Amino acid sequence: MLNYHKKERQRVMTTMISRRKSTIRSFLKKHNKRVAGIFVLILFCGTVFTFVLPSINLEFMAFSDVKPQKLDRISEYTFRKIIGYGYEEKIYVKDTAEIRSRLEADSMIFGDVSFMVKFIPYELEVAFKESSPLFTLMSQRSDTVPVVYSDKGKIYPYSTNAADLPVVDANNPDDISLATNFLMDIKKNDALLYFRVSQLIPRTAEKQITVFFNDVDFKTVFSLEQDYWKTALRHYRQLTRNMRNLDINSIAVLDLRFRNLAFTKEKEGGL
Repeated sequence: MLNYHKKERQRVMTTMISRRKSTIRSFLKKHNKRVAGIFVLILFCGTVFTFVLPSINLEFMAFSDVKPQKLDRISEYTFRKIIGYGYEEKIYVKDTAEIRSRLEADSMIFGDVSFMVKFIPYELEVAFKESSPLFTLMSQRSDTVPVVYSDKGKIYPYSTNAADLPVVDANNPDDISLATNFLMDIKKNDALLYFRVSQLIPRTAEKQITVFFNDVDFKTVFSLEQDYWKTALRHYRQLTRNMRNLDINSIAVLDLRFRNLAFTKEKEGGL
């Protein structure tokens, strides 16, 4: 009985293998030209990537095209002006270092610049992040157009709604740089809190940053210690949540300049 079942399983297995071989032979017979073509293509591609491409000196081959991966504000024409190469000019591998330095120096380019080379067709793709408006500089006159600064700390050249941005009262370039770093830190660690900043007064000489948030009626003072900003912002969140259970309207100043300590000054003048 056991031998019968063993023979029956062998018979079923042999029949199954025979049917699959027959199916494969039929497929190959019917599509032999297509299979042969695919095999030849694979062999050709393997030969090209193994022997041909490594022997080509790509430094002397001009890219057929140079393309930015994604553009929002910047037009492709402006991109060409930034890199300093027109549509008719040839660009080689040796030119990428110069292109990178020009992009990184431009006021509209923010973050790292990276390149990706495509071999078929032989193109150069450039990836980067465009700058975005970060704050508007407080004007000394009411009839002047607001000056908008980007997250790179430079004047933002495109039109934007300045009413949606924090207002910075800065006296000099050092204060503008300080405001840029502080607001970028808030944006990175607490984006919702960034949109609640109504006014920022950075004072490098006074070693403090005064911030007015639009959801409270007091000013908050931060230190210039950049490595402490993230912790100070977290303390601000915790303290303001607790203050809402107390009398938040009596606070005039929340001082967060000192590590792990917070001081409040009441509107009447007491500490």
